[in-house]
Amino acid sequence: MVFNQHIKLLLEALTSKKYLVLIPGGFKPPTVGHFDLIKSYSDNPQVQGVIVLVGPKEREGVNREQSLAILKLYGIDKLPKVSLQKTPIDNPMQAAFEFAMNDASNPRYNGLTVGIGASDKGGDDERAHRLVKYYKAHPEKFPSNIIVGIPPIIHASQFANVNISATVLRNAIRTKDKPLIRELIPAGVSVEDFLEILN
Repeated sequence: MVFNQHIKLLLEALTSKKYLVLIPGGFKPPTVGHFDLIKSYSDNPQVQGVIVLVGPKEREGVNREQSLAILKLYGIDKLPKVSLQKTPIDNPMQAAFEFAMNDASNPRYNGLTVGIGASDKGGDDERAHRLVKYYKAHPEKFPSNIIVGIPPIIHASQFANVNISATVLRNAIRTKDKPLIRELIPAGVSVEDFLEILN
């Protein structure tokens, strides 16, 4: 009976989908919500890789180099499945579509289901559905070595009923509201180190 259970687990592992998750955005600056989303995908055994596509547009004085430095301060670059990539495209959806149509042809993505990572917060998961809809309408535009689908949707975390967004974090930075900044960045990250990157 134990042998049969092992065979069942092996068959499930072989037949379950494996994902390449794209997380496009401005990340100006990255929040604890971004951190949780990226880490949740990195920790998921069904996910083979996570590509964080960081756009070029500066927002209220926060630029891409600062965003990348903050993602590194959070330890995102140390997560085993995560790759931080600069994209020349400012529109996050377009950046994800372009990656899926062009860069996903890399042989290391063979057989993976490529999709946009999302949480269940405020209709965020609609972005994942838009890529799938486009793929179904235009499969010839995508490499034949991949499938386009929807990765598992991450349940948004609740942090003291604070609205977690880059806009709220930029406002907290502007007003020097350190207690709010503390709530909007990952636990264990120094507010002073965070602010130093932005100075």
